Formats: sequence, C-alpha cells, structure tokens
Amino acid sequence: MSSSSSVVIHDAHESGEGRLTRRIAALREQAVACANEPDPAERGRAVMRSYDETRADPMAIRRAKAVTAALASATLVLDDGDLLAGRVPRRVPGHQGIHEGYWYKLPAAYPDLNSGSVALERSPLPQGFVESLRAWWQRHSGPCDKLAAARPEHAERAMRVGVYWASGLDIVHRNPRFEMLLERGVLDLREEAATRLDALNLVDAEDAARRVFYQSVIIVYDAMVGFANRWAKQLDALAAVEADPFRCGELRQMAEHCRQVPAHPPRTFWEVLQAVWLIVCMNEAEVSGSATSLGRLDQYLQPFYQADLAAGRLTREVALELIECLFLKCYRTFDFHYTMLGGQTVTGTDATNELSYLCLDALDALRTPRAVGVRIHRGSPPELLRRAADIAGHGLGRPDFWNDEVVIKALTRVGIPVADAREYSAIGCVELTIPGKCNSRTMGHAMNLLKVLELVLNEGRCMQTGTQVLQGVPAEFATYDDLHACYRHHAARLIREAVEEDARGYVFQSTELPFPVLSALTEGCLQSGRDVMAGGATYNPAGVNLFGVANVADSLAAISKLVFEERRVTFAELRTVLNSDFEGREDLRQLLLTHAPKFGNDDDSVDRIAAEEVAFYCSEIAKYSTPEGGRYHALVFGCTPDSVYSMGPKCGASADGRRAGKPLATSLNPTPGQAKTGATAELKSVSKVDLTNTPGGVSYILELHPTALDGPTGVGTVASLFRAFFDQGGMEISINVLGEEDLRNAQAHPQEHTHVLVRVFGFSAQFTSLDPPLQEYVIERTRQLGRGVIL
Repeated sequence: MSSSSSVVIHDAHESGEGRLTRRIAALREQAVACANEPDPAERGRAVMRSYDETRADPMAIRRAKAVTAALASATLVLDDGDLLAGRVPRRVPGHQGIHEGYWYKLPAAYPDLNSGSVALERSPLPQGFVESLRAWWQRHSGPCDKLAAARPEHAERAMRVGVYWASGLDIVHRNPRFEMLLERGVLDLREEAATRLDALNLVDAEDAARRVFYQSVIIVYDAMVGFANRWAKQLDALAAVEADPFRCGELRQMAEHCRQVPAHPPRTFWEVLQAVWLIVCMNEAEVSGSATSLGRLDQYLQPFYQADLAAGRLTREVALELIECLFLKCYRTFDFHYTMLGGQTVTGTDATNELSYLCLDALDALRTPRAVGVRIHRGSPPELLRRAADIAGHGLGRPDFWNDEVVIKALTRVGIPVADAREYSAIGCVELTIPGKCNSRTMGHAMNLLKVLELVLNEGRCMQTGTQVLQGVPAEFATYDDLHACYRHHAARLIREAVEEDARGYVFQSTELPFPVLSALTEGCLQSGRDVMAGGATYNPAGVNLFGVANVADSLAAISKLVFEERRVTFAELRTVLNSDFEGREDLRQLLLTHAPKFGNDDDSVDRIAAEEVAFYCSEIAKYSTPEGGRYHALVFGCTPDSVYSMGPKCGASADGRRAGKPLATSLNPTPGQAKTGATAELKSVSKVDLTNTPGGVSYILELHPTALDGPTGVGTVASLFRAFFDQGGMEISINVLGEEDLRNAQAHPQEHTHVLVRVFGFSAQFTSLDPPLQEYVIERTRQLGRGVIL
C-alpha cells in the first residue's frame, strides 16, 4: 500500500455551526446552496445519441451502452475540500436521463408538475436543448407509454378514477450488494461473467438470452472501471495545479483510491467510502433520480474501520468527517439513499457498533434531510435507542425506528430464511428488502380502499366523475353486514385486477426495461444468467401498497354506528349528502366527524376495523404469485404526495366527514386532526394492526409537540414510548417534533426558517421548500397538538 494512505485529512478547527469542521461546514454550505442544481445537459445528449446508435442491439445491450455513454460524458466536478470523488446532480425535471420509461416527478419539490405533464421549461438547461429533448422523446415511446396503450379498458377505468394504480415496473428503488465489490472488486466479477459467457451453448435458446445478459453486465463492469479511471486522471490534474501541499496530498490520495476501487477491493476506510459512492453514481447513471439505498452501512464498513484504527491510519474524528462527506453527497441528490443502522447479525446477536453511533452523530451534526433508520431489538443497547430518540427530537424527522422482532417475523413468514431476514434494510422510503439479494420491485401497485367503499356506497359509480366502475351494486343495504360483504367482494376483485396489471408490467419490463447495472451488483444474477428484472435475483418479491386505511376504517365505523345502529342517518340520505359534498348539510358532516369513533384514539370499535381491513388486504394479496414465482409483499404505505395530489382529489366526500377531493390519511397514520387523546392512545391503535402480515414495510409518523421532550427526562420518556410501542407489535415509527405555531412562522417568514425540517412521508424535507398544499397537510397533522401534550 502506498504511504499516501496515511495522509491525515482532519481539520480540527471548529466551525461556527457547532461541531462541524471548517471543511464540512463549507461543504454543507455548498450542498444547501446547490440543492436545486440542474442535471448537466451532456447527460441527456449522450443518452439520446447512444439510443439512436444502438437500435439494432437487444435492449439490455442498448441500456448498458447508454450507461457507458452517460458515465463517459459526465462532467467531473469536485467541491472545494471534498474527500470523495463523484457527484450526482440534484434531480430536476428536464430530461429522463437513461430511464426513458418514466417521467420522474417529485411534487414536494416541484408543485407545478402533475400526472402526464412535465414542466421542461422550468429546467435551467441550454438554449434549444429543451426543445430538441422534447422532440426526441416524442419520437420514442417509452415502456410506460406502451404499457398504457395496451392496458385493458376495465383497468384503465379503475386507474383513471383512483381505485388503484398499477404499472408493475420497477423504476428507481434499488439496494445493490455493496459487499460483492468490497470483497471481490469489479474485475473479478467481470472475469466470472466472461467465464460464464464462454461456457454457453451457442445454439441453445435459453443460453442465447443468457449470452445477451452476460454481454450487458460486462459492458457495465467496464464502464464502472472507466468512470473511476476518469476520476483518477481528473484528480491527478487537480493535484498538479494545487498550491496547498496539504490539499495536494489529499487529491493524489483520492486519485489512488479511484485507481483501486471499484476495480479491486478497497483497502482502507477512506477507500471503502469512495467505492460505495462510486457505486451510487453508477446506479444513478442507469436510473436518473434513483433511490439507491446504502443498506447496512455500519455493518460492511466496520471491518475497515477497525483495521484502520488498529493500524493507526484513522481516528474517530477522521472517520466522522468522511461519513459527513458521504451524507452531504447523498443530500445533494434529493436523498432517498436509505442507510440502516443497528439491528442484529445473521446469527441473531446485537450488531450495534461504533459506526452506528458515528452515523447518528453525522446526521445530528449536519442537520440536513437524510434517510436514516435505526433497527431496535430486545438486545439493543439502551443508549442506541436513547441517542436516536434524542436526534429525532431535534426536529429532523429522522431517524426512523424499526422493530426487528416484527420485521424479521414478517419476512420469514413469506419464506425468507431467518439469516437473510436478519439482514433486512429499507429502500426508497420505507420499503423493506434484503440488501443485494432482492429484485427491488417494491412499488408495483397501490390499492385505495376508500375509493372501493365510495363505489359501493354509490351503486358502483365514481362520485367525482360519474363513471360506472362496478356492476351489480345494490342501491340499498338492509344491514351493515350486507354492505360490508359487498365492499369486501368488490375489493377482492379489484385487488385481483391490480395484481393482473402489475404482472403484465412485470413481464413487460423483463425484456423492455432491463437493469444491467443493478443486475451486475445483485446476488443471483451472475449465477442465473438473468437480469434482475427477469427473476435473476436470489429473491423476487413484489411490494404492493395500501392506501386509505384510517379513512376507510373511520368511514365504516361511522356508517355502522350512525346509519345501522343508531339510525340517525338513512343510507339514502348518506349517499345523497356525499354526492353533494355536504352542500347545505354541515350539520351532518359534523355528526360524522364528531359522533363516530376515529382511528388513533385507542377505541376498539374502530381500531378493530382498521386491523381487519389491513388483514383482509394482506390475505388477498397472499393468494397470488409474481410471474417469476415470487411472493407479493403487502406494504402499508400511502405516499403523502399521492394522497394530496392524486388519490385524494379522485375521491368524493367520505363517511368519515372528509370533503371531496381532500387528502387521504397517510399510510398507517390516523386521519389528520382526529387522534385527540394523546400519543399513547394513538400508538396503541396502530399497534393493534398485525404487521407481521406486511413484509413490504409500513410507514407511521407520530406528531409530537416540542414540549414532549422538554426537561431532563423528556428524551427518556419518548424512548420508553417507542420501546413500549414495539413491545405491543409496532413495526416502524418516526416523529415530527414541531408545533403548528412553528410551522406557521416558517410559512410567514420562509427565509428565516430554512432550517425547519419535517418528515413528509417517506422523506424529510425543508418545510419551506414544500408547496402550500403539502405544507398545509403537514400542519393539519400537528393541529391537535398543544403544550403539555399528553403522552
């Protein structure tokens, strides 16, 4: 090893922002200032040119060559003082990069976007580039367009009115097997692919498909090495003109790192972080706007950390600075690069280590949105939970807290061996995966139970459009059981429809939208000779989302009590008032709002309904298998932007007192403003849902007033609350610690409150960066909070 590997990089001076070093404070300032930088125009040009030049090639080869073109043309920019080479520009609407199948949109950051429309004009790209880009994509229909064109009419109708959405396409969620590169390096993996390619039978049809696969991964392996070598040359050039000898030494060592990784296994802690980030950059080259999870970062970094400490090459302070560099790079890419900490080893012992705490320290110090989760089990050190709870109490919306006992049981119930289940991580927002061993297909479709109930209440018609979606729905129901049976019957049929549409996209993607980069980094693909989207991974599940849990539970509870038990409202009167969006009947809306039980208040009469509807959905999904023989993994995760911009606007007024077009409750959260009896009661309601049936994951956000953490015992009280929640069966929890007054101040004076961070759903964001509807949704969730909040 070169002697340069012992260069000291730590700048011990404290910055004005607290514990940050001068280097990290400067890098943080640059990252925040460049939060909305555009994608470089050369990326779009390179991809278009590559696709035009490779029309005769199989799609896997075309996509591999497009990755090569993107990496070869990327402008190499290094921020002053940065210790890791590579940058993924902040994703903005403007071009689709390589992923021609999907117009990526993020309503939280770009409120002017809506389904089927991308505001290319607002991207700060060169003159004339937007027009040429639009014209090119108009000439080339992507996979989403082709799928939609062939969609059955009944599915198109159901999706149009908001019963479900289903594409079956995996778009951006991925967790490569970082350990593959850390243990073997790209060149060794390439050699295996070449050996397997040479062994194929030239006339066998299945081997012909495998031949294309191996050729595609060899292309991307070469692209990975080429990209790192480009960076090595760039860093040498920067070092040659660097006047500061200290910085010159850093640059030369970084160049050496890029010559080492990912071609060969990393040798030091600094090198392994460089390898991890280059892999992320390469994944982003395949899917522009990717959600590449870092997986269990503290686990695979730990051997390098310990070795460097023992050899005197590293100190804890240096390691922290390097992790902060990595986290700031993640932030610049609209961070969905999930990092999971703590938990258990494959043998079931506690996996918490010093890097678990270092990563939490970095999260706390940087105070930028960062997707971090902490796994807790009965053997976790109490200080891990307390430290994580303390950071969450600072108002970051992070970290998330995961219950190992529930998650591991959920995964083993669907056939994942316990040793692999103990390796779980989250991907994207909160979707569960086995890092580097799953196909990452986590968002195949989403079912909106509230819309199903709306159709049953309205003789099968959509209240918003009048579209007839269901046939044979009675105009009246004699009993609640009759209504509920009808609702369940049609929900089961619509779930089957969504699965069928999901499967159609699944088969389509296996040939039309392969992922050679992800396949090259996923366990099982080299062995099987199949793309990760064609069943090549070790496990091939498909995540499926559930929307509207609290809304449908509250609505069914109101109907049961007020229509059929107390008979204060007739069924016909209810249908009429819902169709008119309560026009002239605010009295009836208030009756539904205030005289019927609401999920989130530890009321068994409504909590039981929520638990039963989730269990029903999970049991229906469990009846089906993916085209590759994998299992469907139920996921209780209703994305807030979809609830606000898509699903909510497509739902008419509902029997829980919600007006037409208003947002739906998010994921497993109570309806905003309806959990009124304290955090403990809310947690008890949520824990009544059997989440061992949801191996896909769950999202639950608890809103707390800042005073809940006041005083010397505040953090300990919240940590105990989480522990009790997990003991009762909770799977995942995150918290927002902001009151309405704080958020109103941020609305009124945004320039003075850019530091205010909130958990929106699967991501955290600067509150002032959200558009007004999302801001109001977050505020509504906190409205019932007050000082002296009841825990």
